Amino acid sequence: MSRPVILEDFQRIQILCDPNFAPDGTRIAFTGYWIDPEKNRYCSDIRVVPAQGGSLRRFTAGDGSDTTPRWSPDGQQIAFLSDRQKPGWQIYLIPADGGEARALTRLEGEGTIRAVRWSPDGSRLLFLYRQAPAPYREAAVEERRKRNLSAPVRVHTRLQYRRDSAGYVDDEYWQVWIADAHTGEARPLTSGDFHCDAPVFSPDGQTVAFLSQRDPDWDRYPGREDIYTVPVEGGTLTRVPAPPGPKSALTWSPDGAYFAYVGTPDPEDLWGVRNARVYLLPITGGEPRDLTGHTDRCVGYYALSDVQRAGEGDVLRWNASGNALFFPVSVQGSVRLCFTGIGPGSDVIPLTEDGCTVGGFDLAPDGRVAVILGDAVTPQELHLLSAPAAMGSAPAVRSLTAVHRAWREEVQLVEPEALSVPNGEGGQVPAWLLRPPDFRGEERYPLVLSVHGGPHLQYGHVLFHELQWLAAQGFLVAYANPRGSQGYGEAHTQAIRGQWGEADYRDVMALADYLARLPWVDADRMAIAGGSYGGFMVAWVIGHTRRFACAIADRMVANLHSMSGTTDFAWPHGTYFDGNAWENPHPLWQRSPLSCAAQIETPLLILHADGDFRCPVGQAEELFAALRALGKTVEFVRYPQEATHELSRKGPPDLRRDRLQRILQWLRRWLG
Repeated sequence: MSRPVILEDFQRIQILCDPNFAPDGTRIAFTGYWIDPEKNRYCSDIRVVPAQGGSLRRFTAGDGSDTTPRWSPDGQQIAFLSDRQKPGWQIYLIPADGGEARALTRLEGEGTIRAVRWSPDGSRLLFLYRQAPAPYREAAVEERRKRNLSAPVRVHTRLQYRRDSAGYVDDEYWQVWIADAHTGEARPLTSGDFHCDAPVFSPDGQTVAFLSQRDPDWDRYPGREDIYTVPVEGGTLTRVPAPPGPKSALTWSPDGAYFAYVGTPDPEDLWGVRNARVYLLPITGGEPRDLTGHTDRCVGYYALSDVQRAGEGDVLRWNASGNALFFPVSVQGSVRLCFTGIGPGSDVIPLTEDGCTVGGFDLAPDGRVAVILGDAVTPQELHLLSAPAAMGSAPAVRSLTAVHRAWREEVQLVEPEALSVPNGEGGQVPAWLLRPPDFRGEERYPLVLSVHGGPHLQYGHVLFHELQWLAAQGFLVAYANPRGSQGYGEAHTQAIRGQWGEADYRDVMALADYLARLPWVDADRMAIAGGSYGGFMVAWVIGHTRRFACAIADRMVANLHSMSGTTDFAWPHGTYFDGNAWENPHPLWQRSPLSCAAQIETPLLILHADGDFRCPVGQAEELFAALRALGKTVEFVRYPQEATHELSRKGPPDLRRDRLQRILQWLRRWLG
């Protein structure tokens, strides 16, 4: 007899990500994350499974976190990242048949590493490295403690001086480094007060390309990355001519003739209202060819979940022959793996079905695909897709892991019911409804309506522990993709550009009206909840209607005027929202829930973390102070500095448990 989902189940769900094929295609390495409740920490290790099916093998173990497995070109060893020699990260090597891992690099600076790649001949490793600021390294902190000294003064000259989940970066930048694969000797290929991203080797291994914005005022006008190349031995950087605009996921074609990258055509689109597209650019530069724009679909991982880590590997991959590119596309709640040829007029062909969410992938030389895949009632597992026999033919799918089999047999998950609700303006509001596991149609139930963050992300076909758990507690749970969400074309996403609280509000209320009319919904016991932009929408909604019996605003936005100068995402003024903070603040204030505080009568629970740099805790403080001064019913739960904007997904496990318990207590207090 299966049981309903319980709070602690988020600790039972392992997160698989970043698959990587061995060069001969016989094995796949990947990262597995899990929670150790006793130590109140996240753990990760490297795992390997045969591509034809067989026993899963854990390649690494211990107290450290091991991630990012990368097979050497000869298939003899696996490079991976580990923090086992704390406080910093290093690159380690382990024999491909197993054995003892050894530290390859000995980088000083207690920094962080990402984007590791082998050179084609296996003699070098390319990676990005950012040092920890010198005054905050272990020895400096210990010295101050011994001398009873205060923390050092910070001096900021750039807008992006801090980053959520990373803290204050203090003029330390992501630089491109290269290491000898035998000796571990490492050196930087770039320097200066500029970030670098997406480094790749040329097919002959003699040149490195990467993305960087190196204008002196890059922090005032972000999102205008350029492509640069540099010899592997170091030297002068060469800029590759390309149109301005956001760029990511740079990759070099196997024949060396092209770069491919993911980007948008609008240099000012930092919020993601335009569809991300795949572009093909000659290595000499010029005008790129847009390979996916005609589909009106967005390339990337945009589906939200509290039990996945999507996109930790490459977002864009060439096949071995160099005539096709593979990438995820977020569409109508799904994330589907797709590919397209590089010739003019090539179609974009989906390889995975609608109703599923891809969390990562890799290609074998023979065209098979390793893919992390799951759906709304199935935790993500590693699968193998056969090489398609012809363009457009459906590949065969084989499951390679079953790490959740016992848990899945133990619990009773609820299949979401898809809804499409007219918004009264000629459009539809895509939504889903979860019923309690013991649902009986003759009863009336309280309902929780959840609004996602972003705003330009999507709910969809991926397991979401929190929503399933609320349903198991006896609530109807509705969640939706109102206008502003990704996955339904650019017009749907752009409908709220700079106009939060208009079309999106009307869509949310149209859904609420529809739900209230259902015979088994108790219209007097409806709650609204959401985080980040979803927290904005919660506060905005209760400032404009008394429909809901209670509300929960998580890591919220309350005042866009103050938010514009305090978030780590320092957006250029006047490009997305009208106005600015100094001469024309009215448009920002007009869109702020704080301006509606006097109209709020709905009991409100505010959840926020001191360590949140994306939506700083001052946002919660401002609305709480106003509501308390006005004598409204409000409760402010403030989480400590170690919790960030990612509290509900990656926060300390004990604080995640506390958050869920407080949400349930609030709902039961006001909904019964």
